[in-house]
Amino acid sequence: MDTSRIINIILLVAVVVLLMKIFVFDRRDGKQGAEKTAAVQTDSIAAGELKKIDAKQLDSNVFTLFDDGWFVLTAGDGEEFNPMTISWGGMGILWNEPVVTVYVRHDRHTYSYINENKSFTICAFGEKYRDAMQYIGTHSGRDGDKVEATGLTAKRTELGNVYYDEASLVIECEKIYSDDIEPRMIFTEENRHFYDDKPMHRMFIGKILNVWVR
Repeated sequence: MDTSRIINIILLVAVVVLLMKIFVFDRRDGKQGAEKTAAVQTDSIAAGELKKIDAKQLDSNVFTLFDDGWFVLTAGDGEEFNPMTISWGGMGILWNEPVVTVYVRHDRHTYSYINENKSFTICAFGEKYRDAMQYIGTHSGRDGDKVEATGLTAKRTELGNVYYDEASLVIECEKIYSDDIEPRMIFTEENRHFYDDKPMHRMFIGKILNVWVR
């Protein structure tokens, strides 16, 4: 066998080996890529149980949400926080921003948390969680862990604010104004009795940062 033929055979074998390596690598890399894609899709589906919307896309009746459905207001720094059930509040526009207004009496455990921190959340729940909301509204965080007692799952937003995985609506707000209700500015006699023997409310107005719905 002459030298040139030997060289050609060696080159042919080298090309075949190289092609086989490329083929195997492509198959393995493609498979790994598919697994990563599947994991991302799964994570996206799990995270998508609560869908982010613009505040102006919220089509729920505000009066029904507060008066009939109630909200759980939660404030704190993520490590230490406290929830309370509220049925007084509102939503609207202030200083060209979508806002939420809530009212908290000075003697409530949540008061110090919302007063000292820059943001808060309000969460609405389906009827199956009515007992949990009732418990949160009738027990103080000074006496025990209301989240543990109700079995709700506390989670944090990217900004570090607490919400609940079971919520049907989550609104995250940043405080832009607060002030106490002034008795002398209550113009109707029937409404003054709310403060006959109870502390005043402080009004907190929060710019809506994020809204999620289920």
